[in-house]
Amino acid sequence: MATDQRTRHVTTKPSPTILYVLYGVIALLVLGVGYLLYRNTVLSNEFERERSEIRETVRKNQLANDRQQLQFSMKTFVWAVRNALLQNKAGEINEYFNTLVKDRGIKEMLLVDPAGQVTISTNKKNQGISFASRFPTDLLGQDDVYFKDGVPYELSAPVTSPNERLGTLVMFYKPAPILPDSLSSQ
Repeated sequence: MATDQRTRHVTTKPSPTILYVLYGVIALLVLGVGYLLYRNTVLSNEFERERSEIRETVRKNQLANDRQQLQFSMKTFVWAVRNALLQNKAGEINEYFNTLVKDRGIKEMLLVDPAGQVTISTNKKNQGISFASRFPTDLLGQDDVYFKDGVPYELSAPVTSPNERLGTLVMFYKPAPILPDSLSSQ
């Protein structure tokens, strides 16, 4: 007696209210994800704008600080060079230059005579050449400490005695980066 017992699967159709609730939940989730993506984009843009503003502020502050410190240093250094020139101690000036160029940032120091010839330089290849042949001539015509923003900074200061110009002191200075290269390129 084999009885055939087959199970029947009865499929019931979900009620329309359950479908409406399910579609409503899905719609709310899509709207929520959309809002979160929009909000993330807005906040990311705001963060980048603020970050750029801070970097620019830091750059301006560093430039102002560097300008002030380097101009003061040049004024002081000119006095030492002037005294050595008046005493005909070129070796002493050369020693000053070599000591300074060991410091981070100072790329080159030059002493240019009133005729425009480089008399002393930390780069010996530049000694004896005409300053105008390799460097910006506007550095030589200044009557006070001159600072030009750029990389490197260009500074010059006249070396004067009471009645004549003895020469011009020129310095090229590369400022330290504010942020490491890996962060500044982002």
